[in-house]
Amino acid sequence: MPSLAARATSAAWWSTLEILARYGVQFLVMVVLARLLTPGDFGLIAMLLVFTSIGTLLVDSGFGAALIQRQHTTVDDETTVFIFTLCIGIVTAGILVLTAPAIAAFFNQPKLVDLTRVMALVLPLGAFAAVPDALLTMRLNFKARARAEVVASLCSGAVAVILALRGFGVWSLAWQSIVSIGVRGLLLWVYSGWRPQGRYRGTSFRSLFGFGGYMLLTGLLNAAAGRLQSLWIGKLFDASTLGLYTIAQNTQQAPASLIDGILKRVGLPVFSTIAQDQAKLRSAFRTSLRMVMFLFFPCMVGIALVAKPLIELLYGTRWVPAAPILSILSLSAALWPIHVLNLAAIGAQGRSDLLLRVEVVKQLASIILITASAHWGPIAIAWAVFVSGFFGVAVNAYYSKKLLGYGALMQLLDQTATFALSLVAAGVGWVILHWTRPGPIPMLGAIAAAAAMYVLLAILTRNAALSGLLSVVQTLRNKSKGAAIL
Repeated sequence: MPSLAARATSAAWWSTLEILARYGVQFLVMVVLARLLTPGDFGLIAMLLVFTSIGTLLVDSGFGAALIQRQHTTVDDETTVFIFTLCIGIVTAGILVLTAPAIAAFFNQPKLVDLTRVMALVLPLGAFAAVPDALLTMRLNFKARARAEVVASLCSGAVAVILALRGFGVWSLAWQSIVSIGVRGLLLWVYSGWRPQGRYRGTSFRSLFGFGGYMLLTGLLNAAAGRLQSLWIGKLFDASTLGLYTIAQNTQQAPASLIDGILKRVGLPVFSTIAQDQAKLRSAFRTSLRMVMFLFFPCMVGIALVAKPLIELLYGTRWVPAAPILSILSLSAALWPIHVLNLAAIGAQGRSDLLLRVEVVKQLASIILITASAHWGPIAIAWAVFVSGFFGVAVNAYYSKKLLGYGALMQLLDQTATFALSLVAAGVGWVILHWTRPGPIPMLGAIAAAAAMYVLLAILTRNAALSGLLSVVQTLRNKSKGAAIL
């Protein structure tokens, strides 16, 4: 049987390919749609996502994470989760349909009535695939997930672009979501080979909900804080303003979602297998954090630096007002791997109760900051997100220090080299942008020069994170050669 390191490396590889392809396709589709649709269209969908995101969390109820954390599940466990999530999906969709007029009245957007009723379909469709999705993740079988995600993204992207070209406006975005979830769910069933063979049992429900219930509350707090930005902007301003904020948020989240997806899918199942050995868990946590921050931190700093020419190049001049928001949100997300890996390390030890405590403190602070800043507009909200993000690092790492002896200060000190290299590289990029005329060529030149300086300095200083990444690449290369020989 392959070692844990080999399985984790393979899982990370396939998960990276899957998310790169999926988010790559989705990002390209967003770029095309941004040139075909208006900021108001994106704003309307963002208003609706406030409610569908919470509905999706209620449907899952933390059972997916509970199956993954358990590692060894019975057919009754799996069937219990399937029946429960499907029933909740149907009920939640019905509630969304009935409350559609109230949602439209809250935002003063009559179009949201029909949009809400159609978008309610995503809830039972998502529930349909909950168990196959969790089982493939638990098995670290990201090759199958990659196929499902890529095909779903291509199909939904094609539908959205065709509808946008034919003048369907905001409906192209709505059907993109529905087609994506539907195709993905169908393929996950095919690739997982799973079928409900057991029975619904109360003991399975109670056992899984003991972990999943905390995860549900944690997710709801997270969603409330995250979607509160859209709620306030949509309520206090208009759909176009929210559309600009959404484009900035989606652009910032492209790399953040890549890292988030990989770390959540690989981190929890891999950390769970070594959770009983605190020394191994701490070592794996520390090594993972160094390598991921080495890649992620300079990327987010770079996006913040070139936000205006990047927005103009990708989406066109009418989206340029989103650039300052993008800069702030990118900097606020620069430490995102620290958030994700701390939560994965705590969750792997079965301490979902601690995850809830962390989220209560962190998200309540975020909700207060966002609410207090909302009346001053999107820029003020973005700064509130920035402040709450850095506060969240300290909160997330609190229990990591207690459980593993690896707190926020040590985690940040481990990234000193990455911070220093990023600062120098950003300085190189800023000089080029400052002394050249605005445009895509100087922007690309600044990015290339900064990246080259970053890598060169990492090589000269024999950076430990770079060495670890090269080791991972070598492992993948050897694995590919071995597979070719076989």
